[in-house]
Amino acid sequence: MRKTALLLTILRVVLVTGQAVAAPLETLTQNEFITAESLDAGLTQAGIHVTIGERYQSYYPTIRYGLGGMLEVGARFGATTGGTGDDEKVGVLAGADLKFQVVKQTEGIPVDMAVDLSFDTHIVSGKNVSELTFSSIFSRALPLTERGYKLSPYGGLELSVLYGSYLPDRQTDFYVFAGMEWKFTQKSMMYLELKTGEHTLGGIGVRFEY
Repeated sequence: MRKTALLLTILRVVLVTGQAVAAPLETLTQNEFITAESLDAGLTQAGIHVTIGERYQSYYPTIRYGLGGMLEVGARFGATTGGTGDDEKVGVLAGADLKFQVVKQTEGIPVDMAVDLSFDTHIVSGKNVSELTFSSIFSRALPLTERGYKLSPYGGLELSVLYGSYLPDRQTDFYVFAGMEWKFTQKSMMYLELKTGEHTLGGIGVRFEY
């Protein structure tokens, strides 16, 4: 827990340094927190994630399920706090995504590759902010022991379309992201990620398999 709290503090300091001047909320994009490797059919992961963006933070439990055929689905529901100067607003966050693994890591193929289609929506002060994203993800599993512990660095590119009544105009943004999945027990994993482009955000998460 101390390591998790320290990582959150470092992320917050990095992202808010130099932003002392009040400015309007411009985006509500979220971290990916997924590698390119798909879950086995019937396998479930559940946990909680934290995204720290420019003048906003999102806190959301998430669940992921392996559909088979290298397909994986995820859903999330939580809250977002957005600061616009002295006025901090709290909104509801809900979203879902569908991931398809295109390439599987084997002896002759060094990485996994997947594509992910995601939709998130926020309700802030009775107004809506929605985001549709399409991401390409690359990752590589690096086993640490024979019992399943491993590190999986991942990264990719994302196209984000942000729209809704809370924003004055539709926004189309491009991002690159990089992160690490650390499977520190056979059923537990931690995520650390940085995403940057039109805006910069970071996050941390933990999930458990069952």
